[in-house]
Amino acid sequence: MTTRSDRAKTYHHGDLRAALLRSARTLLEEEGITALGLRAITRHAGVSPTAAVPHFGNLTGLLSALATVGYEELADTLTPLMKQGAHAVGVAYVRFAMRNPGLFTLMFRSDVLDRQDPAFAAASARTSAILTQLVDEVRPAQIGRSHAATRAALWGKVHGLAVLAVDGFLEILLTNEKEKLSLEELIEDALR
Repeated sequence: MTTRSDRAKTYHHGDLRAALLRSARTLLEEEGITALGLRAITRHAGVSPTAAVPHFGNLTGLLSALATVGYEELADTLTPLMKQGAHAVGVAYVRFAMRNPGLFTLMFRSDVLDRQDPAFAAASARTSAILTQLVDEVRPAQIGRSHAATRAALWGKVHGLAVLAVDGFLEILLTNEKEKLSLEELIEDALR
């Protein structure tokens, strides 16, 4: 069994930043964004309330670093599917949101993030570049629509489904419609 003093020793070897991000992510997924405070995160990690300051500066810095991890994971999820096309990437985007509802929600919360943070900006730009590439591939079918409008429409459809899935509204829709579809089948069908 790992004790609190054992954990503290490993933090002196450079693991504290990662441990704080893991604690923040656990709290985020288990209790939601309102549970995220520096004291709660450091308590969960078993360190003093000021331990996060040298690594993140403040709560915004920590949450921005966590959202950066989310964008990196999302890009890593989507990249291998690029050759399969927009449908496969869209389904993977929604599945990512469903597997990581708290993290996904945090990634799009401008009020608690520092979007100017270089690591955050790079990670979100990587994900954005993937989506832009897909728009470039499907745009010929969208003649007469600007690039920005095509991108907004496609992203809105996928992101909207992701948000509805995270918030449980797709399951309610299935119940109300009394259709014999699984949630996965609904997502696949909606993105065709």
